[in-house]
Amino acid sequence: MDTEARLLIHPSDQPSPFTSTVTDVNEDWIRLASTEFYPTGGGQPHDTGSMSWNEGRCQVIDVKGRNEVLHQIEGELPVVGTIVDCSIDAPRRIRLAQMHTAQHLASALADEVWGAETVGNQIGIETTRIDLKFEDRDAFDPLDLIERINDEIRSNHAVRMDHRSLDNLRNDPNVRISLDRIPNVSSLRTIEIEDIDVCPCAGTHVGSTGEIPEVAFDASKSKGAGKLRVSYRFA
Repeated sequence: MDTEARLLIHPSDQPSPFTSTVTDVNEDWIRLASTEFYPTGGGQPHDTGSMSWNEGRCQVIDVKGRNEVLHQIEGELPVVGTIVDCSIDAPRRIRLAQMHTAQHLASALADEVWGAETVGNQIGIETTRIDLKFEDRDAFDPLDLIERINDEIRSNHAVRMDHRSLDNLRNDPNVRISLDRIPNVSSLRTIEIEDIDVCPCAGTHVGSTGEIPEVAFDASKSKGAGKLRVSYRFA
């Protein structure tokens, strides 16, 4: 699978080892013929992991890029042409997938109940934050939002990945985000939380909301007129 196709499909939240070939080395960054490491993007941090080959082993400490994905290496460097066995840090990937899917729930419920638009987010290992823009910020109750998220976690909704056109998404009432800034491409990777949310997204996600630990309120902070930053952690 080439890199562009891999970024559209993306592996599951429980990644399997894979094998690839080193195609370029530049200082401590290497490029592979194909990769399943997730690069930083869309508010989600990168994967980490390791690579091994007959003569050595190294750690993957950073991943960046889209069509040209680069891996920052700590330790021995393989040379161009080396076939490497790659392993993704599964606990980190799973944690970020859980956090990211919980963010989709938070954004959808904030929109449904308070008419809030998500204008930013940052997924984290310990805490995740979303920036919400309201017509009436005073009506918002972050503790109510947290309880609603946990209700949907307990309801164990299926989470599905698909590829859909912009026209198809425009006609779906469960699309909560503005599509005006989405590139007019033939197909968008889309994450659907059953009966709750549909969102174009390249990030990693769990297979159902029941796989997410319940969340707890962490903090809220004003970000200017009508805007509030809300963060949560796992309970």
